[in-house]
Amino acid sequence: MRRHIQQQAENAFLAGDYATAAKIWVQANGLPGDINVLKNIYSQVNIRIEDAPHPDLFAILGIIALDYNEIFDTNRESALKSCVKWSERGLEIDPNSYYCNRHAGSALYWLNDWNAAAAYYKKAVELSPSPVLQIRLFHIQNRNYSTPDFSTLLIDLETEMAMEAYNAGVEINYLLDQYPAMPAHEAERLSALKQQCYEHAYRLFRGAVVQNNGDIINFDPHTFAMCCHNLARELRLHGEQARAIAICTEGIEQSSFMIILQNRMGAYLDAEDLKNALQDGEQLIERFGEEMDTISYLATIDMICYCHMELKSYTDALQWINLGLETYYELEATDPITHHGEVVRCFTNFFIHKSNAESALGIQTEVTVASEETDRLLEQMPDNPSLLISRANTFIDEGNYAKALECYQYALHFAAEKGQERSVQVALYDMGYLYIAYLKDNEEACVNFEQSIASGNTDFWCYYWATHCTYHLSDNEKTLYYGDGALKALPQQENVTDDIIAEIYEHMGTSFLDLQRYDDAITHLQQSLSYQDMPTTRANLKVAEATKQSSRGFFHKLFNK
Repeated sequence: MRRHIQQQAENAFLAGDYATAAKIWVQANGLPGDINVLKNIYSQVNIRIEDAPHPDLFAILGIIALDYNEIFDTNRESALKSCVKWSERGLEIDPNSYYCNRHAGSALYWLNDWNAAAAYYKKAVELSPSPVLQIRLFHIQNRNYSTPDFSTLLIDLETEMAMEAYNAGVEINYLLDQYPAMPAHEAERLSALKQQCYEHAYRLFRGAVVQNNGDIINFDPHTFAMCCHNLARELRLHGEQARAIAICTEGIEQSSFMIILQNRMGAYLDAEDLKNALQDGEQLIERFGEEMDTISYLATIDMICYCHMELKSYTDALQWINLGLETYYELEATDPITHHGEVVRCFTNFFIHKSNAESALGIQTEVTVASEETDRLLEQMPDNPSLLISRANTFIDEGNYAKALECYQYALHFAAEKGQERSVQVALYDMGYLYIAYLKDNEEACVNFEQSIASGNTDFWCYYWATHCTYHLSDNEKTLYYGDGALKALPQQENVTDDIIAEIYEHMGTSFLDLQRYDDAITHLQQSLSYQDMPTTRANLKVAEATKQSSRGFFHKLFNK
């Protein structure tokens, strides 16, 4: 279809119907992408201008200068000046040529000749409403103001040109980026207007490209895909993930390129559709990996690893984890990118994922090897909390508990300094586990588990160990508090065995018994027995039931009930 439309323009041009040729090549963004074909068109237009100058011929030269200057002049500034000259020659023939006025204004706009550009733009807007030119005129008029009056920016969206609406959205986005301190209500209005532009462009493009309604002006599959990308990005910001995915998919079906695939991958992640996010991620690496910058490449691999880990496909995860680590190790140690926040985040995730995947697969890494590898990495990133926590764990495996505690303390310091809340939680939890499991110190362990929970840790095992410690420290109120937290976290924790659940209920039941809350004690002790029959639990249940009966008898006599 695209080639058919271009052929219509070529036939019209050969027949001397320059208005139709210009409508397709200029208005419909329909110039062919083949450089040799473009060069031929450029030569033929120049020949015809010599014989019979026509404003539409100058308009065709103008659009070539604006969008494809490399075919006749690699110097962009020089090509823009040529565009102004051609447009002025066209306007000598017809001062009301919309294309020539617009092209002259655009060339001068990019040459930063603001006043001259404004004059041509104003004339073009008089001839035909243009939201893009209205926005550019606002920019020109307010270029010397740090805080323009954005309420004066009003645009006409009644255009029937999809490209015009799409570019208006892009121009508004430039304004939003350029003036981050604009009043919140105006930023909100312009953001909504930007989305309206993309929505309008999407409908016009879709009618021509997807529904094949015969609209040759708006038949532009690639720009339709770009519009789908921009609209989907706005929808994601408003939580409309399902529609964002559907619109990205429509765009990808017409023209698949890296950023729209990244966009859909992100939408799938937002929607927690990990399988489809994984497919897009792997497709991105396969198709566009070689053209990605290092940060994007590592971030995409990190996302793939995350999906595989969440889907418990640990063998596949390890393959991608190793690729990510190899990519990082190939970087020069002196390259500043090795310290870039996103690169460090990805590397840290690879390191953690590798440990978790190997553990899940039963792969045992020799303690010496693990220690040496972590030490080597710490030489490059001595303030990385995750690496420090990993090194502490290897010190535990070596039996060096003092060094492990030292690493945990360093991890806490750097994690707090960097605002890495999760690392703070993990370091405190791991330190608590060291105290309870290896040093047999309930009191110190309890302090760390409680601090981890106070830092925002809602994991089941942290609540479980806090319950365990407070129970053995005879702190009944805290045992009930942390036990309740453990039970609330239980549905989110997999593979918790019945004996663990029974223990929580038993600890809570016994604490209720000590506090003389016999009904609660009986309920929790019975729950404990439903998971595991233990003599101590059964004995405590008998005490609770007997004491409750005894209390009822006493009060019955006292109040003669």
